Amino acid sequence: MKKIILFSLLLVILTGCECNYQLEFKDNQLIENVELVLPSSEKNKIEELEKSSIYAIYNSMTNQPYNYSYEKGLINFTANYSYTYTPESFNQALYANDCFDAFSFVSQGDNYILSTSEGFKCMSLDYHFLDSLKLQVKTNHVVLEHNADEVKDGNYIWNINNNNAENKRIYVKFGEVEERNFFEKILDFIKENKLTVIITTILVLGVGITISTIVIISKKNNEI
Repeated sequence: MKKIILFSLLLVILTGCECNYQLEFKDNQLIENVELVLPSSEKNKIEELEKSSIYAIYNSMTNQPYNYSYEKGLINFTANYSYTYTPESFNQALYANDCFDAFSFVSQGDNYILSTSEGFKCMSLDYHFLDSLKLQVKTNHVVLEHNADEVKDGNYIWNINNNNAENKRIYVKFGEVEERNFFEKILDFIKENKLTVIITTILVLGVGITISTIVIISKKNNEI
């Protein structure tokens, strides 16, 4: 039976790692992705991690494990965890509730508000659980208010480290789903499917060049 490790305890075990947290609020779903990166040389920590069960929701009412995958490289080991919540179930998200004294995601009329108390508990100046945390929020809703450190390519980003963790809080007010025009939808599709678009473009160009070459050669042969 796998050992159960809550995220706060996990971050204690993985002292010195980096964490990238991304939350996408799309339509009426919240998709959470947590990426933990640690040196491949930390074999004992990696083995402990692989044997453990990490939960997205863990309480007396329900226990929901994350979907997970591991990537083993020569330099780094990366663990990826993902889970999809409803607006109602997101209030039970273990990671957010573990790492802030207070956390809520509530509806307010046609709007939603994501809010935490001040102070990220999973990286303290006393214990140094993490070297750094990059917290990103992405959405297709209109963002009415926020306190992100920066906004880049539609991502609202908070950069948390040992120097600022005790003062960090997260606040975003979401409006209704933002309507995208035809060209914006095409651009969104290209951004989300870059590899597929590149491969398809190469194949189409290749076929086009091949057909053109055959036609040219055929014309020359007919002229002869």
